[in-house]
Amino acid sequence: MTPPPDRDPFWLGHALVASKAITEEQFASARRFWRKNPSESFASILEILGLAGPLPLAGLIARHHRLPNAILGPGTLDREAARLVSPALARQKCLLPFRRADRRLDVAVADPADYGLPDARRDFPDHDVSLHVAPRRDILGLIEEAWRAPAVANINAGDLFESLVREAVAERATDLHLEPRDSSLDVRQRIDGFLVHKCFVDQSLRDSLVQAAKIAGRMDIAERRLPQDGRGSLECGSRSYHLRFSCIPAVNGESIVVRIIDERAGLRSFADMGLFRQDIAHLHRLLGLPNGLVYVTGPTGAGKTTLLYSMLNNLPPEEINRLKIVTLEDPVELRNPRFFLQLAVDDRIGRTFGELLRHVLRHDPDVLLVGETRDRPTAEITLRASLTGRLCFSTLHTNDALGAIARLTEVGLDPLMLASALKGVIAQRLVRRPCPDCRRPHPQAAALEARFHPLLTEESLGGRRAGFLAAQPGADCALCHGRGHQGRTAIIEVFPLAGLDRLVATRAQPDAFLPHLRERGCRTLFEDGIIKAALGLTTFEEVCAAVEPPAGSVTS
Repeated sequence: MTPPPDRDPFWLGHALVASKAITEEQFASARRFWRKNPSESFASILEILGLAGPLPLAGLIARHHRLPNAILGPGTLDREAARLVSPALARQKCLLPFRRADRRLDVAVADPADYGLPDARRDFPDHDVSLHVAPRRDILGLIEEAWRAPAVANINAGDLFESLVREAVAERATDLHLEPRDSSLDVRQRIDGFLVHKCFVDQSLRDSLVQAAKIAGRMDIAERRLPQDGRGSLECGSRSYHLRFSCIPAVNGESIVVRIIDERAGLRSFADMGLFRQDIAHLHRLLGLPNGLVYVTGPTGAGKTTLLYSMLNNLPPEEINRLKIVTLEDPVELRNPRFFLQLAVDDRIGRTFGELLRHVLRHDPDVLLVGETRDRPTAEITLRASLTGRLCFSTLHTNDALGAIARLTEVGLDPLMLASALKGVIAQRLVRRPCPDCRRPHPQAAALEARFHPLLTEESLGGRRAGFLAAQPGADCALCHGRGHQGRTAIIEVFPLAGLDRLVATRAQPDAFLPHLRERGCRTLFEDGIIKAALGLTTFEEVCAAVEPPAGSVTS
């Protein structure tokens, strides 16, 4: 598709309409809104109105100007490169030199029509400049991060707490732990699922740092006897992060955990999450159903909510525009008011899952996401909603996908009604990736290939050669800092249950389901993990730590 000429200020809107991301009516409303706010660019108006996200807009602009996209983040910021241009010019033209290697310099811009390659060559004459496109707020956020003053020795408690959170973000940590010791405060980060010690805070600053954390989480600093929860937010580099605080009183002081939630966590594609083509096809079939019930299972921290949000965000744009999607969560972790109506559960005032569900159904939703099925009332209302024309998603804490069937009948659901409603069950785990800079061939690679040979077919490996890898903790590696792992990927089992109503209704054992599911190309969690280990996406040890091979598995 060739967009209209650049002189048309609305070419982005035309492109979104052509791709069915927005409707003609939404485009017309956006034009009227822009005429009342002419100081804003039309791309900014599209973002403000929630008609397009910053990443899709940057992708359209990049394709229009035939330039690559830049994925920017605080953990990858090259401060020396960023400081090659004054902050005033960087803000004015929305540009950021973000990577330098010898004479090569990569520069991110929001609008190549406003700052193009000739401008970059003029401003950086000693470098071979390559232009990239990135979202405006990403660039502006990292400009501030690049010129932020470094921490000083006499930093106050509030600034120290903020710097600890920023450091955790840069390290890709999901949690920041402040744990009291007898004469200090132990600061640790949870990175790729494991706690990593960062520093000790001296006794003289310990109490004031805990108070600063409680203030940031909007908690009662005078209450030191009872547990408290709080929440906050932080603009860090190019992104907004939601912070969830939990404070508990220990014998030697208060312990605080800060959960760091990236607002874009639920916006990733299935491929970015590590899913194979066949699993993606199963998920799209489930998303295409007009009604029914789909459960995602796994322990705490398995990425269930992220998967559900990614599923909803992977609905075709024309579907999202015509559907009313409502979510009920405790708490709302991934905020997306652009497409979803999000409701937060609060048991303290009687705003429970069950109570909210009763009222939400009067708003005639097409798609429901119930954050967690905790009890029989919630399960029954969700089931009834799915039987009356809604597509419903929820989560359960079970060890595997098929365990959801037994759990739901145990809480009191009628097996016959469940058989009519339940369309699919999914289980997921997160496993660590071996560091790409220090990983090595697995010492037992040949034995592993021989053991799992029936599973490692050309089709399952996607035509690639098996190559089991091992992590190397303790190595002198600048990328993983000796941890041996860098990032995580998902292992998953997606089981569509269409045509298996009789097995659900009779509470059949998992062994009875597996032959039918294998005919549909489905794999168990363990099998998916072994294939990903064979491709070097994780390690055999990580898979074994995350899940056991079920009875009836190809690898059992």
